[in-house]
Amino acid sequence: MLTRFFGVVTWPRTWLGIVFHLLAFPLGLFYFVFLVVGLALGVGLVVVWVGIPVLLVVTGAWWLFTALERLQAHHLLGADVPPAPRPWEAADGVWGKLKAHFGAGSTWLGLAYLIAKLAFGTASFALVMALGGVVVALLAMPALAILDVPVVNGTWVPPLWLGLLCAAFGVLAFFGSLHVLNAWSWVCARWAELLFCGPGNPGRQVSPGPSPPPVPPASPAPPGSRGETAG
Repeated sequence: MLTRFFGVVTWPRTWLGIVFHLLAFPLGLFYFVFLVVGLALGVGLVVVWVGIPVLLVVTGAWWLFTALERLQAHHLLGADVPPAPRPWEAADGVWGKLKAHFGAGSTWLGLAYLIAKLAFGTASFALVMALGGVVVALLAMPALAILDVPVVNGTWVPPLWLGLLCAAFGVLAFFGSLHVLNAWSWVCARWAELLFCGPGNPGRQVSPGPSPPPVPPASPAPPGSRGETAG
């Protein structure tokens, strides 16, 4: 139990998950602003035909953003999600390719993931900052006590024994915070699998195992064996 609790600091997935959470908020904000403004501008300008190329650009960027998120979810969170599908490759003609792209469920599930990225990114950023702030504050208490830095209403200076006790709790809080962030990474990974492996999203192909060897046919009994047995 203790090995698992303190060993979280050596897990590569822990730090990869933190990288994912730190990137989630700025990326989510960018996706949200770009998609909302781009789609609104494109739809509003369709009547003068200018909106059509705008929508095509937004659609292409939308697919690229989804492909990036799939890579992040797979490599940083360990989610079992496939690469971004390309439904238009099997269609002929420009109109056929557009119909195949917009008719695929992966297209709209990807958009839903990008829009929700802002909410998940905000939660990730708040969680990292809150946990990190608590840990840093606890670990800094001995230094504040030694330097006589007031911490409550600008008047109370913590004694050194209390600062050392807070630092000990800060060490435990550091490892506990990593476990909390790993749990949040697990939630984000399951969310990515839910949307990226849902209807219209081809899952990862699992190679079948080796087939069992064929059972050899039973050899026929030698002639006269029945008579010998009966006798």
